[in-house]
Amino acid sequence: MNITFVNKDDEVIGYGSREEAIEKGIIHRIVRVFVFNSNGELLIQKRSATVHLPNKWDQSAAGHVDEGEDYTAAAIRELKEEVGITASKLTAVTKFYTEEDDDSEVKKRFNEIYVLADYDGDVQIDTDEVSEYKWIDPTKLKNWIRNSPEYMTQGFIQTFNEYAKIKEL
Repeated sequence: MNITFVNKDDEVIGYGSREEAIEKGIIHRIVRVFVFNSNGELLIQKRSATVHLPNKWDQSAAGHVDEGEDYTAAAIRELKEEVGITASKLTAVTKFYTEEDDDSEVKKRFNEIYVLADYDGDVQIDTDEVSEYKWIDPTKLKNWIRNSPEYMTQGFIQTFNEYAKIKEL
């Protein structure tokens, strides 16, 4: 599936592969979803051993905006694919730009953060992409990130810090 390529103003300029975007330094779109339960805990997932950035903790769900999708449709799709949560409505929190140097790749991306609040339903992980998950208090997560960032993806750290700044955590 092709992903969405954009310019510096987040306007669609075309479509292509993730590899092409990274090789050519093309800006692309990604969604990041935070799921909170009624206790205010955040669902985080550990990436499986067989995916890019293996065995690192990440947000509840995330992924590229595919050709023909908008940010919201991609967020809803990724949430269902990765953790088995069906959501018809997510709350968009913010959009921000990053240039992430992760695992010898430079990724230029617009990141849109979405939240699903008060979710106390089942979590069904896709074991091809996710090895485990847990619910964690955001304050404990903030301390964990500060003390042991090597256990998380760089994108998750950037996104959580952006979210924490907006929500004054």
